[in-house]
Amino acid sequence: MIPLFVFNAFMLCTVLAFRPIYRKKGVTQEIQERHASKFLNRWMREYWFWLTDPIIRFFIRFHITPNQITCLGTFIGVLSGLFFSLGHFGLGGWCMIWGASFDMFDGKVARLTNKETKSGAYFDSIMDRVSEGAVFAGLIFYYRESLVLWIAVMALLGSFMVSYTKAKGDEMNARYNGGSMQRPERIVYLGVGAVFSPVFSWMLSHYFPLLTTEALYVLPLFLVALMTWVTSLNRMKNVMKMLDQSC
Repeated sequence: MIPLFVFNAFMLCTVLAFRPIYRKKGVTQEIQERHASKFLNRWMREYWFWLTDPIIRFFIRFHITPNQITCLGTFIGVLSGLFFSLGHFGLGGWCMIWGASFDMFDGKVARLTNKETKSGAYFDSIMDRVSEGAVFAGLIFYYRESLVLWIAVMALLGSFMVSYTKAKGDEMNARYNGGSMQRPERIVYLGVGAVFSPVFSWMLSHYFPLLTTEALYVLPLFLVALMTWVTSLNRMKNVMKMLDQSC
């Protein structure tokens, strides 16, 4: 718990430090161009771009390629799944957040170094599914003897459906990007939920002994499971409507 508290405290200090910076900071073009979300606001995105900018500069300085960054992010994502399977939710959450952030790093490094390629984008998309699948596999293994297992399974299926409904629609020239629980939102809610569940469990254990880390984590897991299916069904409805209109 001590390393988790220290790291969480450090991140809280960076949040407080960013508040006055945000008021003076201009709008980041890349954030403007990305999809709007009810679950992940602009402030959080600007904060994360500001916090991780030195890492991106480090990659560029030492000529680390976008594909190498993608591989490193995938490794961290798989490590996150391992931590979840062992019940180390705090470590699993931070690995999930940082591993997924490499999905942003590789794209930004590719743009800044003029190394954007279609093969790189394809490789990145495939590795995203590997990382996310590893996280859900770890959760499914951990909850294998609990009814929460089915919530984790539904979250896994819903997450993959969100991606597939978009990909299939794009393939059939019916592009629809709407929805509230896309990959960045899933990462934030599952990752942040995992990071703070052990902390809240420890703080409340004296008053609510049954409120364990794994019990608290059901809340963000259920939210992701529910909203991924809502997003998937919404995409299916709109893509089918667009396909019918194009006939």
